[in-house]
Amino acid sequence: MNEESLQAENILFFRNLDSCCQKIAEQTGNQDIASWKNSDYVKLSGLLYRKTKVHLGENTLKRIFGKVKTSNRYYPQKATRDALAQFIDFRDWQEFERINSLTIEKAPAPRPQPLEVPIQPSTKAKHTLKVILFAIVLLLGISLWVYLKSLVGDRDIQLLCLNPNGISPHSALFKLSVKNNAKIKRSEYLIDFADGSSVKKSFSADLVNHYYEAPGRYFPVLFHHQKPIDTGRVYLQTKGWDLIAAVEHDTTRVYPVNSTVLQNQKKVSVSTAALIQSGVDTTKTFFVSFANIKPTTISADNFELNVFIQTSPSRPGVRCSQTDLIVYGENNFHSINLIKPECVVWSNLKFSEKQLDGTKDDLRPQGQDLRSGKHVKLRIENQNAHLFVDNREIINTSYKIPIGKLMGVKIRFAGVGSFEDFQLNDLKTKESF
Repeated sequence: MNEESLQAENILFFRNLDSCCQKIAEQTGNQDIASWKNSDYVKLSGLLYRKTKVHLGENTLKRIFGKVKTSNRYYPQKATRDALAQFIDFRDWQEFERINSLTIEKAPAPRPQPLEVPIQPSTKAKHTLKVILFAIVLLLGISLWVYLKSLVGDRDIQLLCLNPNGISPHSALFKLSVKNNAKIKRSEYLIDFADGSSVKKSFSADLVNHYYEAPGRYFPVLFHHQKPIDTGRVYLQTKGWDLIAAVEHDTTRVYPVNSTVLQNQKKVSVSTAALIQSGVDTTKTFFVSFANIKPTTISADNFELNVFIQTSPSRPGVRCSQTDLIVYGENNFHSINLIKPECVVWSNLKFSEKQLDGTKDDLRPQGQDLRSGKHVKLRIENQNAHLFVDNREIINTSYKIPIGKLMGVKIRFAGVGSFEDFQLNDLKTKESF
């Protein structure tokens, strides 16, 4: 991005930031930010934490709102911007920036001032002057059009997967779609493949290839200057329940297990012997994932799932006996982690855009010991989620953004685990998975 484009983007960013600050002020009931005192910023800090669980001190807020003057305008971190946007009921800063930018009107172009002439010009002179002025305006208009066409904003760049559908393993090929085929510095754009790999790749070439090893529905994210700007889709289906095993800290490979070892009747499980035969070192911490990935017309925002789950018994390499329940939708996914109570710090929870993390959120209700087996029911109705364990409700929450049709289910265990009596039905159409 050239210097003029970067400057234009910074101007738009701070306009959006000022607009966000004004909306926050209106929501607190004191619209005149210039009259704010230290107590107003202390009050806002408390309100922000109460609503977003993000702590922003009064000094940070003063820099954001312009109370404390600095040589360069203060540029908040992404987590800070997300908290500001969430306070005024947006999902995150990116959503606020996208919607708010549409309402910012460009300042009208200055009108050319009439020429002062001491002598009344003749009719011919007036005509010549009009022609000259018209030519100047036309030239300026063409120049402005060419300049604006050369500008490429983040909204003009999309992440495309050339072969998004397949079965695992799958080599997915990605490219950037740039408006008007404008020139950009591709190395500034990074892609997170959203499959658990920690490495982000840059578009140092026109195409980027990534090897997906396990079935599922993935949502790779495109970043520009550490800012997420677009999301892609990769969809790897299965034929019935499929099983993939992986060893902790080994990101180089997974271990497909022959599906004939699955008990495809009432109970779905795998033996330690079958895992060893597939190459899994069971003396180390390992995970097994049962996946049934297929498109349906079931709503992933209105369904009920019932299953009896039994996690791994205590054994070397498995201390926390956890299970993950993942429901894939067209546009996002739900993920629930149930784990032994003493390990709840490692738990997490996700319903569409809503995410909680046991390292910073209170997820003690998800501390469940399933080693002897328990019945788990997940009911989502009109984006209101309820989770029951042995008929006791442990989660009651909601989310804003629907994820669309159900595209598959995955049940993941630390160590060997099993499940049975799996049922999933659409609450409105009664369609079964």
